[in-house]
Amino acid sequence: MAFVVRCKRSRSPPRGFDSARRTRTRPLVEMEEFCVGKGKAGMAPALPDDMLLEVFKRLPPPRDVVRCGAVCRRWRRLVSGAGCLPTPPRHFGFFRNYGPSPLPPFVPTAGIVLDIGFLPVPLACGAVLVDSRGRHLLLRELGPGFVRELKLLVCNPLEKTSVRVPSLYIAGHRVACCVLIPGEGAAFRIVVVLFGSAPNHFEVLVYASASSAWEAATGPMTRALVVRRGPSVVVGDVVYKLQGEEKYIMAIDEAKMTLSAVPLPDTGMLLYAGNHWIGKTGDDRLCFFAIREQLALVKWVLEAPGKWVEQQPVDLRSLMHPALVGDLAHMKLSAKMSDQLRGCKLVSFAAFCEGTGMLFFVMADWVVVLDPKTWRMERLWRNTDESRPLGDVYPCEMLQWPPVLKDISARPDEAGEGVC
Repeated sequence: MAFVVRCKRSRSPPRGFDSARRTRTRPLVEMEEFCVGKGKAGMAPALPDDMLLEVFKRLPPPRDVVRCGAVCRRWRRLVSGAGCLPTPPRHFGFFRNYGPSPLPPFVPTAGIVLDIGFLPVPLACGAVLVDSRGRHLLLRELGPGFVRELKLLVCNPLEKTSVRVPSLYIAGHRVACCVLIPGEGAAFRIVVVLFGSAPNHFEVLVYASASSAWEAATGPMTRALVVRRGPSVVVGDVVYKLQGEEKYIMAIDEAKMTLSAVPLPDTGMLLYAGNHWIGKTGDDRLCFFAIREQLALVKWVLEAPGKWVEQQPVDLRSLMHPALVGDLAHMKLSAKMSDQLRGCKLVSFAAFCEGTGMLFFVMADWVVVLDPKTWRMERLWRNTDESRPLGDVYPCEMLQWPPVLKDISARPDEAGEGVC
């Protein structure tokens, strides 16, 4: 049983009303009637748990549901109960580098729009994304002195916070790697690898937000390393960087500040930009992905130094259900560049999300996501600008689910200490 209290509103303000003292209105009166433990007479009994869950299930996750979890302990217990609410998508969406835009635009895929327009970057200069990890972005600022200085910014688009990192003078050097490693809370580290103008010479620089300073180490290389574009992954204290079309993966131990190389597995196929990628397993082991010409996804796991173990291949074509990927299920697709001359649309890797383990692809100008836990493939967004083909994307992970209060930017008086 529930009581609804309806209050009549007067069109004219009451006498003695002072607009300077106007405050925010209280929550709905109906909600107060459902709360217990207030010690007031005549209060209606609280809604039972099953009825509250029916209300929560009709709220759009995750924003409103997470806010309900901040009301009181009882609501948080209900919201955080396993299986009581529909699981939201694994990602808010993704950012991408897009030339006409001074800052990387965001593509929402879960109904929540994010924006990094709050960054202290002059629009005349702009910035580009260089890494993304743990719902944090690492950007490089453009503009005057771009070739001589490395100006980096770390931002959290959810909390709208940013930190400008002290710039590095890099004249005469090539940036081979620039990786963000989020820590606890707002802490983070940045690993930068520079190749000097002298042959077989490298520099490893590590920035820690705790000390607000760079540490540097330099040394010779036993082999010539070429600067190539490629993805990175963090496994413990080691940063792995795929060197594009080269036959090795660059490994940087950010604790020891050393540089080494990991040879690629014997794939038995021609490797070129886009048809291979790196990631990591749930138990923190380096893995290597490749797409064969027949759209077979192959995965190798590094079991021991120099020992790659091939996993069972997965046919990507069999995962393309028309209800989830639309006309891609019937389109001629290939991971081989030369097949474009025969009318095939190219398939290439776009991102690997370390937090969720999900793979992102670009298929015929569509961004497609694959969940390796459920083998569910779904297309997310299509690029309509034919003059600028899609490249890498930078996913922004969803909040932890079930939601916890630390993911909510609540004031101290809204931290859920009340008891409903």
